[in-house]
Amino acid sequence: MTRRAAACVTAAALVLGLAACVPEPQDGEARRDPAPSFADARTTQVDERGDRWSAAHVSIDVPRDAVRANAANITVGDPLGEADSGIARELFGTPVRIETPTVLSQPASLSWDVSDLSSAAASAATAVRWDRDLRVWRPSPDPVSVEDGRLTVAATEPGIVSWAAPVLQTIADAEDQDAAAPSCTDAALPSWAGAFADPDAARPESAIAACREAHRDDVLTVRTVNRDDTARVLTLDGDEAFDWVTRDSSLTAFWQTAAGLVDDDGTVLLPPGAEVATGIDEAGRASARIDTRTAALDLLSAFSAHVSFGEVSDRHVSALVETLSGCVAGPAPLADAASVTALGLTLTACAQDLTDPDSDASGTLSENAGAGEESAADTQGERAVAAAIRVAAAGAFDEIAAARSEALIAASASPLGGASWAVLPSGGGGDLGSWTPTCTDAESDASALYAVLAGRPEAAEASSLADLPGWRTDAADAVAPLASCSPDERARFAAQLPDLWPDPDAALAPVEALAGLGLALLSCEDLFTLTAPVSGGFHTLRGISASGTGRVACGWSAEEGRSIDDADLPSYVQVWVSHENADADEVTRRRTEASAGELGLQESDVLDAAGGFVVGAYVPTGLELESWLPGYRIAVTTTSGDDPAQWRMSEAIAAVEAIATALTDD
Repeated sequence: MTRRAAACVTAAALVLGLAACVPEPQDGEARRDPAPSFADARTTQVDERGDRWSAAHVSIDVPRDAVRANAANITVGDPLGEADSGIARELFGTPVRIETPTVLSQPASLSWDVSDLSSAAASAATAVRWDRDLRVWRPSPDPVSVEDGRLTVAATEPGIVSWAAPVLQTIADAEDQDAAAPSCTDAALPSWAGAFADPDAARPESAIAACREAHRDDVLTVRTVNRDDTARVLTLDGDEAFDWVTRDSSLTAFWQTAAGLVDDDGTVLLPPGAEVATGIDEAGRASARIDTRTAALDLLSAFSAHVSFGEVSDRHVSALVETLSGCVAGPAPLADAASVTALGLTLTACAQDLTDPDSDASGTLSENAGAGEESAADTQGERAVAAAIRVAAAGAFDEIAAARSEALIAASASPLGGASWAVLPSGGGGDLGSWTPTCTDAESDASALYAVLAGRPEAAEASSLADLPGWRTDAADAVAPLASCSPDERARFAAQLPDLWPDPDAALAPVEALAGLGLALLSCEDLFTLTAPVSGGFHTLRGISASGTGRVACGWSAEEGRSIDDADLPSYVQVWVSHENADADEVTRRRTEASAGELGLQESDVLDAAGGFVVGAYVPTGLELESWLPGYRIAVTTTSGDDPAQWRMSEAIAAVEAIATALTDD
């Protein structure tokens, strides 16, 4: 005989009236419900005349002619209070025992004072009856009503009657995660890997921390920790798959269930503060993102805490999580607070469907739960889930969504560079200008640009790319292919690049190079050719410089060897071209303002086609023109003290048009 069976026999010998031996629960199993006790209770006999009395905050009303036998014995037992089965924490009412050989012809009213119970918990309460065989409080069909702080059960059957309600926790913001960085032992890379890029450890807004270590069979292990208080899903780019996944052993029961719903070949759920180890055998990038799927799981996690679900695994609780999460379409991007509100409404509507036993949702819940053997623990789980559904149907998810919305949206907007890692191939890098940008997919272009720069052997051991000798020159060479993109596309890419790279400091050099990319193709010699209508036959004017990056300034004089600082300078032309953070809307605004300015708006089909404009006017010394187009500003002035009329407006406009065409021509 086993020790557990022997203990069961001993317990059975000591307890009178125990119909079956129920073994003591082991570690990880549900704990028993609190058993009713009537040892010191007073029994009241009630005959056909009925009776009404109160005891231990329970009011009992047996109507006349309800008792058909000679008498019914009714006893109020000892209070039960709160109990934690491990599946859920619940509150139980003081038990009432009804002993009669026949069913009551009219219900006896059993009424408990529940004024200390929240309205949400009281509304979710259900009548329960003690199952002596399984030693569990089994949900009963006895009608329940709650009014004026009292919970009333209408009972006709003999037995021991009580009620059970969920212990509801306050809905609060998720706790800040203070997750330790992952620890890796051997940082060696397999032969196929050239470098590993993870979020800069000093980056305060990084959502994840990651490290790598060598593994068997030429597989690289990457350990990733979610530093956020919201769940994320770690996904490999493209159709790549992880070789294997190992999870943190301390993962809670809820997140174990949630992970089973999300994980697939190339996708791994990252619960708040949790670590996951993944195997990878080829170069690739993994991004930890937030979407409607992970946000719904965050709301479900908060709900599970709200209804006090515990750490003992239960098929009914798991099925509820699976069914409710399945009601959310997606995954889709989490756009704004309204999308979080919509998630709450969806989950509430789903819970309301679950209150109808004939609904499709209830059928799905039953299917997800599967078949189980009759046991006390199974009854406890079913009871806890039924109560949780009533809480959810009453609008708990709406309140949770409101409480979690701000944190979810803030987390979803965090920079991707702080929420991704990449393994670059060995022998990578190559010609810095050999890659081809999409111009429309900033993430893809940022990854490609990073790969050609960080994939070089000399970059493998650098703590920051920005520390490499010649980094600025290399960055300028690497962004050259982006010249094929439009100025607006380059401007958008430059604005996003520091957020998309794991090392935002290293991104500053490419951003700076991008600012002058369109201008890098235009030297002063180029501009001299382009402005031939006004500068033809002139000579280089010394002493003109452009401050900062993304600017070119040039000048030409009628006399050779002259400087802009010469006091007696004769006729000369100056041109300034600069990169500006001006999109199409900004250019339109400036055009409207220019229409009312001192320089008149000039006609130009070329600039209209480029989304720009030019203003110009004759001044006493010559001409002044200014042009704006998306991403650029062009200024041209002609100056002469003795012959200002030597230049015509049409020629100056032609010069501006030529420069604009050179800047925007793909």
